[in-house]
Amino acid sequence: MEKPSKIAVIGLGSFGSSLAMELERQGVEVIAIDRSEKKIQEISNKVYNAVCFDCADESLLRGHGLASVDLAVVAIGEDFGTNVLVTRILKDMGLRVISRAGSDREQRILVAVGADEVYRPEHEQGINKARAITYTGVKEYVPLRSGIELRITEPARDMLNKRIKDLDIRRIFGVNIAFFGKKIKDGYDYRVPLPEDVLEEGDLLWLIGSREDFDRLK
Repeated sequence: MEKPSKIAVIGLGSFGSSLAMELERQGVEVIAIDRSEKKIQEISNKVYNAVCFDCADESLLRGHGLASVDLAVVAIGEDFGTNVLVTRILKDMGLRVISRAGSDREQRILVAVGADEVYRPEHEQGINKARAITYTGVKEYVPLRSGIELRITEPARDMLNKRIKDLDIRRIFGVNIAFFGKKIKDGYDYRVPLPEDVLEEGDLLWLIGSREDFDRLK
C-alpha cells in the first residue's frame, strides 16, 4: 500500500491534534477538522489546512474536499455517536477510514459500520508501558510492523566494557543496534553506533528485532 500523501484528521483533542501535527512533520498534507473555532486557531499555522465546521454534515465534508483525501482519521473522543456517524459517512464516500475507540464495545461498533482500522490510543499506551515495565531493563518499548519491536535499554552487565563489533549481536541474535546514546557528563551524545564503540554503564541502546530475537538475546 502506498504511503498516503493527503490525510484528513477529524477531531482535534489532544490525540487528534498531536496526530495531525506529527503527520504534517512527516510530509503529509493534513486537513484538520473540528467544530471548535479555538482548536482550529491553535493548529491553523501547523498543518496544511485547518477548517471549522460540523463534520457530521456530508455536504460540508464533500465541500471541503474530503472526497479527495487518501485516508481519513476520525479522532473524535468525547462524542462516540458522532464518531460512528462520521465513520459511516466517510465510508459511504468511498474513503479508507481509521477511527478511534475507547473500549472493546466501541471498537466492535466501529468495525460493524465499516471502519478499516480502529485505534485505541489509551489501550495501546497501556500495553506498551506494561511491556516496558516487564521487559527487564527496558526504558521504552515501541511495537513496529510485522512483529518487529524497538526497545530502548541500557547495556546488560555482560556487555559492559566490550566493543559493539565484538558482541556481534546482529549475527548471533538477529537484533540490530539502530542508535546509540553515549553517556557523557551533561547527558548523552546521540549518534549511529560505530563498531569500535565500547559500551559502558549508563549508555543507551536503541535495539530493533522480533520478540523471538530479544528472547534469545536475554
